[in-house]
Amino acid sequence: MPRPYFVQETDILGQSGTAWAVDASVYGDNYYINREQGLVEIYEGGPALSFYHLIPRKNKYEKEGLYLRLKLAYRTSENANVNIRTFSGNHVTLLNSFYGDMYDDPNTYWWVTDDLTININSIFSGEKFWIQRVDWEWMSKEVIYEDEVQDQNTLLNRSFEEIEKLYAAKAITNDSVKNFLMENIKKDDNFAKRCLLLLRQDQLMGEDLSKLFEDSGIEL
Repeated sequence: MPRPYFVQETDILGQSGTAWAVDASVYGDNYYINREQGLVEIYEGGPALSFYHLIPRKNKYEKEGLYLRLKLAYRTSENANVNIRTFSGNHVTLLNSFYGDMYDDPNTYWWVTDDLTININSIFSGEKFWIQRVDWEWMSKEVIYEDEVQDQNTLLNRSFEEIEKLYAAKAITNDSVKNFLMENIKKDDNFAKRCLLLLRQDQLMGEDLSKLFEDSGIEL
């Protein structure tokens, strides 16, 4: 049995970038890496290309409401009808493109897979599929509709102080602890119920023991 190998996650900086397919980790059979042309050629279904070490981790800027927009640059032979599992975990059949095309995965707005891997499910017999690169860009989840573009600023600007407030380690003070508790009460109904029970404990202590037991619904 081969020893397990785990790719290390790297801290990739920048607002946008490109991950080349020839640098991806390719698993399976039925592929050829053409480094001169910068292409991975796939001629049957089965291979998987992992971009885990080439693309930023998907939740890197989650606190800022940003998501990874991922686009795949590819080319096919005339009638390949390539079906792939995308970065969003969906299975799609790419448009045939003899001269090259970009697949802009719209579903990365909602979800990006943990493995950052493309799986080639199927290709028509005798046809081929070439992958050149994946373009990535951090995008805001704030929505601007088409008819608002002229009136809205499409660039998202944040000051250093706003970023620091999101990511910098916070000092433990009475106020920070209170804010932490209030945020958890808002987000967690069960936690809020436990806090409410603590507030009622003095009142409950005055109740008869047998009545408390009956109200609890526990059976002897």
